[in-house]
Amino acid sequence: MSKKIAVVTGAAQGLGFAIAELLSAADHKVILLDRNEEQLQAATEKLVQSGKEAHGVIIDLSITESIHGVIDEIHKEFGKIHVLVNNAGVNFVKPMDQVKESDWDFVMNINLKAAFFVIQSAAPFMADGGSIINISSVAANSPRPLSVAYAASKAGIISLTKTASIVLAPRRIRVNAVCPGAMETDLLSKMAEDMSDLSSSTPEQSLKNYVGDIPLGRISAPEDVAKAVEFLASDNANYITGQALNVCGGWTVR
Repeated sequence: MSKKIAVVTGAAQGLGFAIAELLSAADHKVILLDRNEEQLQAATEKLVQSGKEAHGVIIDLSITESIHGVIDEIHKEFGKIHVLVNNAGVNFVKPMDQVKESDWDFVMNINLKAAFFVIQSAAPFMADGGSIINISSVAANSPRPLSVAYAASKAGIISLTKTASIVLAPRRIRVNAVCPGAMETDLLSKMAEDMSDLSSSTPEQSLKNYVGDIPLGRISAPEDVAKAVEFLASDNANYITGQALNVCGGWTVR
């Protein structure tokens, strides 16, 4: 039997690559989408060398008009899409009164606008009974004075998830969101550096101040979040749709 096709955006590193690894281990043929050609090639080759079926596709998701063409080509070459993961995301650290229109658009175009148009483009090519997982954040439901655009975009992802779950339910396509907390990625490291620039503390102290106490005692690894995505992509979650799952070690209930 042909393997199921999984498409993952922002898949060249961090959480996106961890998701691609787990889905490929679960016997999916994984299509990795990213704008960084060098990192994308390295990520794809790593999966292929481990015996997995993986293909890299370069795309800049900030260029909306390119999305439909790329998704269309994926469908023509590989067939129906069974799993779609909207993972690509960006952030910046800046006080709210210093945010420029270009800053706002930078985050919204990748985090929210692109996710919508990827879903819109992919939905006609998805197999009935498929699964879409959107990566949101615990920031969607809490104030983020230094990351206002990021938090707003991730709240938008949850709203988009709920709407798409209703629209696609007649085809049994499930749409859910995963909301990571603090996670060991380059994005978090960059946030810590930026926060330290706004204060007199080191990046390490800034990160500690930002994260605070996590009940389970550690910042998550990308694999912790990727496992939740893998579950929602699987038949084990075939009665779950329109939900937002926090994967944060209890950070939101402390």
